[in-house]
Amino acid sequence: MPLVQTVQAYRFALDVTPAQERALLTHAGAARVAFNWSLARVKAVLDQRSAERSYGVAEELLTPVSGWSLAALRRVWNAEKGVVAPWWREVSKEAFNTGLDTLARGLKQWDDSRRGQRAGRRVGFPRFKSRHRSTPSVRVRRVPPATRL
Repeated sequence: MPLVQTVQAYRFALDVTPAQERALLTHAGAARVAFNWSLARVKAVLDQRSAERSYGVAEELLTPVSGWSLAALRRVWNAEKGVVAPWWREVSKEAFNTGLDTLARGLKQWDDSRRGQRAGRRVGFPRFKSRHRSTPSVRVRRVPPATRL
């Protein structure tokens, strides 16, 4: 008998004050920054590998891919966040994790789709998130006591 796992999620409409709205938008912006920065790094590595292939570089000598998993993206982000986002202490680490997790899932869906391991329509490569065109979003597992809304 297969194990059946159920996941339950809730979506709430919040009635926030202007200060709370700014805080939420700051966290959503932090998620977008982490997503876009990590996506730029992934694209740079893929472009570099493509250029190396065009020059006839052997497959084993191509620029290594550090990985697209959440853990790999988080490792690179944590090493560089002080330079990329010097304000990183002002927001929850969950905000950055949201952006990195969204990118890791998008890259996995794209890769599975490209290899034919994913059911359904083909999935395109993740796109950069715009400050003005994207809907601000951030996921939180829990709200710390100091920032309760």
